[in-house]
Amino acid sequence: MWRFRFVLATLLILGALIATTAYADSSELLPATAYTHPQELVGVAPGRRLNLYCLGKGTPTVLFDAGMGDGTLGWRTVQGEIAKTTRACAYDRANYFFSDTVDRHATAQAAVDDMLALINQAKLGDRVILVGHSRGGLNVRLFTYEHTDRVAGLVLVDPTVTEKLSPETTANYVHKYENYLARGQQLENCRRAAQQHILQPDGQDPLKCLDTFDTQQDSNERLLAHTIRSMETQPIYQATLFSERQNLFYPIDSDGDSTDGRSIALAEHSLGHLPLVVISADWFKSITFKGTPTPEQRTFLSWNSEQMRHVAEESTRGRFIQVPSRHYVQKERPDVVIAAIEHVINLCRGPA
Repeated sequence: MWRFRFVLATLLILGALIATTAYADSSELLPATAYTHPQELVGVAPGRRLNLYCLGKGTPTVLFDAGMGDGTLGWRTVQGEIAKTTRACAYDRANYFFSDTVDRHATAQAAVDDMLALINQAKLGDRVILVGHSRGGLNVRLFTYEHTDRVAGLVLVDPTVTEKLSPETTANYVHKYENYLARGQQLENCRRAAQQHILQPDGQDPLKCLDTFDTQQDSNERLLAHTIRSMETQPIYQATLFSERQNLFYPIDSDGDSTDGRSIALAEHSLGHLPLVVISADWFKSITFKGTPTPEQRTFLSWNSEQMRHVAEESTRGRFIQVPSRHYVQKERPDVVIAAIEHVINLCRGPA
């Protein structure tokens, strides 16, 4: 399956790079049937549940949080391998796929509150290892800052880092803000198309609102593609995708902070000796990258990687890894992600 839409979140500001990432060979994937129906629906608030998919046994539990617009399917290439070592769980955030709907702003803080309730209600353990990709990486960072005593280890897979977006602090502010608005308008158009029931899972997708799957011969894979695209046509899904992006990037104060950026800034602190791995994707060295990167793209990717390096330095046991890959490292280089998680598991199980 190829995904075109959900790219490294901060690169959306530049409007320059469109991700095209491939899953690993189908023999390495969890079965398609695991993602065509809900698994365990866990109550996290009165009348509201999140879809949780767990495999394996052992402690500490590894809990995966996916990127913007993604869910349990985003970890299809990794979760099964980790389940050979310990309990491995992935979930769908509110309003995505098989989780229940809720009328609220899709902020990192809302995701953190749900995650805490999920860990408690599903009895995932007093302390868990959190793994987050892209937007999910920002979510699990905020969770770790706010609930450090509940986190045994942390793996960030090309996580979103926010940038202040204001005339005073941002180089090329007008250019970046115009690109930001253009991408926001595209997602707004998808939201409106969903409300008008224009989006069709088996039809054309001129607005590029839905995931694009390779043509599959296997009937279960075809069912999976239809199921995912059908759920992505729903207004609540498209509205939540738009809301997540707005809260990540839209400046809400004179400093240029976004809602989520301010949450991170207020909560951020040293992580002590917490086992931590931060994986940064070097897009331009990926075997799937075509063309020549512009100076603007190179400058941004360098800045982005440096921010991730600073996050790794928040722990004395932090490790920073840069890997030739597009944004979906867990699909293009699942071996790197699996090794990073196993490294953190071993540190958690070893001597203090």
